[in-house]
Amino acid sequence: MSESIARRIVVASFTTPTGAESARDLLKGAAVGLGNVAVVTRKPSGEVAFSETEDWGVGKSALIGAIAGLLLPGVGTITLAAGGAIAAYFIDLGFPDALLRQLGEGLAPDTSMLIALVADADIERATSVIAMSHGSVIGSTTESDLTAAITKMRG
Repeated sequence: MSESIARRIVVASFTTPTGAESARDLLKGAAVGLGNVAVVTRKPSGEVAFSETEDWGVGKSALIGAIAGLLLPGVGTITLAAGGAIAAYFIDLGFPDALLRQLGEGLAPDTSMLIALVADADIERATSVIAMSHGSVIGSTTESDLTAAITKMRG
């Protein structure tokens, strides 16, 4: 029987477009217990881009479908690859994409934001790593749902 790990959502802002990505890499290197991590950037043009560690996306899902097609007799590789890609389009396994996009639209151009699900026991180390990465922790909450966490932080 596995025990559930208590986690908190931590949101941090960075004054550079690569700051959040660098902080994510440093958090991983510091052995901070992480769940899903999203990096949101706003390009100088105003365009918002984001990536998540636990949202597979179309490409990875199509690859898994293609591999399954090779292993399962009687089912075509292309059929399962297409099925994996379509499933990824309709299933969001990470934070809600619409909310990440909305948060990104609130960023100044040429800046970034990190949203991370961090093990409760590692919060202090995580905030220290973020500070060393020249980030500012905007908020942290015990809510594990990003929408509820943002609402609570805006309070």
